[in-house]
Amino acid sequence: MLDDWTALIQMAERPFGQYLVTPDGEQWFPFFLLLYYGLVKIAGENYSLLVLINCLGTGVNAFLLYNFFRRHWEPGLALTLSLLYAVAAVHHATAWNAFYIGYLLSLGFFLGALLLTDRYLHAPSGGKLWGIGVCAALSLLSHNYPLLGLLALPLYILIMGERVSWGAFWAVAGVVVLVYVLFAVGYFRFAGLPAAASRNFQVFSSLPGPAYLLHLLCGGLVSPFLYLFWGHYHFPIPAYIAGVALLTASLAAIWFWGEKPDKRLAFWALLANVLPFFLVSLTRYQRSVSQAFVARYDIFTLIGALLLVGIAWRLLAARLPSRRWAEALGGVILAVMVGAQFCSLPLWTAKYLEMSRLARKCYVVLNHDTAASQSITAEEYRKFCPDAHPTITPGQARAIRRLLSGVPGQS
Repeated sequence: MLDDWTALIQMAERPFGQYLVTPDGEQWFPFFLLLYYGLVKIAGENYSLLVLINCLGTGVNAFLLYNFFRRHWEPGLALTLSLLYAVAAVHHATAWNAFYIGYLLSLGFFLGALLLTDRYLHAPSGGKLWGIGVCAALSLLSHNYPLLGLLALPLYILIMGERVSWGAFWAVAGVVVLVYVLFAVGYFRFAGLPAAASRNFQVFSSLPGPAYLLHLLCGGLVSPFLYLFWGHYHFPIPAYIAGVALLTASLAAIWFWGEKPDKRLAFWALLANVLPFFLVSLTRYQRSVSQAFVARYDIFTLIGALLLVGIAWRLLAARLPSRRWAEALGGVILAVMVGAQFCSLPLWTAKYLEMSRLARKCYVVLNHDTAASQSITAEEYRKFCPDAHPTITPGQARAIRRLLSGVPGQS
């Protein structure tokens, strides 16, 4: 896919060390680039292997999410919502794009840090603190999306503790601050301010306005609830109605029926969803509010949405006449969600299959004679290499072919 080609050009044309530390737009994630390089060398031209690895990574993250849900709910609800997460149509964004394994790695390490934080809250130890630091650092070096989201770790200690343990809070906060310091040193050494402003050239010269707030709220709160009823960012009107209604009903149920532990967990879930968008929206709100609805962000925010839904469901189920009523109503809601998401999948399947066909055609043709590239129509070439991505030349394509096939040669 398109981001894969950008990375492959960098692999083929740059020395390995320079490739590792070069930013990708405003992002700087050397750990991901290191792992991705190894995966590409192993898979070669077999892209389906990379897709399979991404699918397996989604399953691992769903398992970690189940373990977190189990810290708060009974096994049945935890399993149901983690399975709903695993099969969510939103994962098309990371399953089909090998390059987006960085998002999966970042989420997995964040969930690992979160599980260790929960354990540390109940039984503090130096080993858990080290584990939190390592997972937080690797999450950030896999993708920068959770940069401010790491603040959710000490806030979890502060919000979820029965009694505020300031020692545990400051210990986890200190670890997160240390991770920030180390990341900042690396970022400004190898990326710098020009990279930070690469998506929004006025990010350091003007104050954000209402468009920024709209982008933040749509990305952190609205978008994941819409993806519970659809899988394509061109949402139909029923998906908007159902998503906003579910968000409103969940918050209302928690507000009116919830006990203190329910409200604390809901408050933390809202913070965990919104925190990353304070930076994401800052760098992208001037492009379009539709950027807030891209599916790859929602593999993170869907977790907060499911937490809110799970809390609200427990409160509602306790007020239904019988368990059968709860099972019937729950089954209907799940059927509507899953059915609507699966109905949207053909849209993405057709899109990715077409992109794959065009990418393969360009790759094969450009690896032959330069003149042969004329057999690709201008329309097809624009679909494969839009203005936002490098135009792959025949020489670059041949260098990529050597990289993927393991054939030595000058790039």
